[in-house]
Amino acid sequence: MKQQLDVVSDNRCFGGQQKVYEHDSAVLNFRMKFAVYVPDNLEGPAPVLYILGGMSSSEQTFIQKSGFQRWAAHYGIIVVSPDVCPRVTFGVEKNEIEAKGLSFYVNAVKKPWNRNYQMYSYVNEELPSIIQENFNVNKDRQSIMGHSMGGHGALISALKNPGKFRSVSALAPVCNPSKTPDIQFILKCYFGDDTKTMEEWDATCLVADYKGPELNILIHQGNNDKYAEQLKLENFISACEKAGIEISVNIEEGYDHGFYFISSFMEQHFHHHSKFLCGS
Repeated sequence: MKQQLDVVSDNRCFGGQQKVYEHDSAVLNFRMKFAVYVPDNLEGPAPVLYILGGMSSSEQTFIQKSGFQRWAAHYGIIVVSPDVCPRVTFGVEKNEIEAKGLSFYVNAVKKPWNRNYQMYSYVNEELPSIIQENFNVNKDRQSIMGHSMGGHGALISALKNPGKFRSVSALAPVCNPSKTPDIQFILKCYFGDDTKTMEEWDATCLVADYKGPELNILIHQGNNDKYAEQLKLENFISACEKAGIEISVNIEEGYDHGFYFISSFMEQHFHHHSKFLCGS
């Protein structure tokens, strides 16, 4: 049965429509928002790119700060950007995980998080199904990208679903969360002290055992990123090299972790995805 979508906003942008919808998510047991950018004059089912936001983001962040619509319109790509987590509150006051949206795009198994924090299933199953039912997209031409925590979500989505995404890219991604103390604390809320389970949701651990078609990975990170130690990009690069997986990594002089950095390299990421989504 086709799910009911309620329009939150609809704005003209770069010769297309930037829309935000709200719906009841069966996977997350919560009412969720997601953004969809639809360029004008698409010919037939269009390719689709999913963009995952980082901590303290929402469905509004990328659509307002990154300027991606210019490149989505140029290449004729529909872009979907969901909220980073369900906005449920478990106590009187939000704790850090709730306040900053630290879902890490995993499926939690521990209470109380397991009832709502199933963002991996939402991003990879429920949301694509909704998009395919309601928009003229080509389900065989989809890619995924993200920033920071969302970069981690993009990487694990591609690694855990061989062949589902034609390409994957990330801007300053969290790459090895199970080896990062500050993030381990968050993962323990979702998985307990089970290190093996944490590693099943860790891009650096997953890539070592990847068996599937070429991933077509592009990564940018600034050399002035104050979170570099937590991102552990070098661990992911090393794991890719050991596994014989090609990866294009660009370390950019003087750039930090924020949206000035992101918007500066958005064109390169859309060009990357267009090669696999559009044949351009």
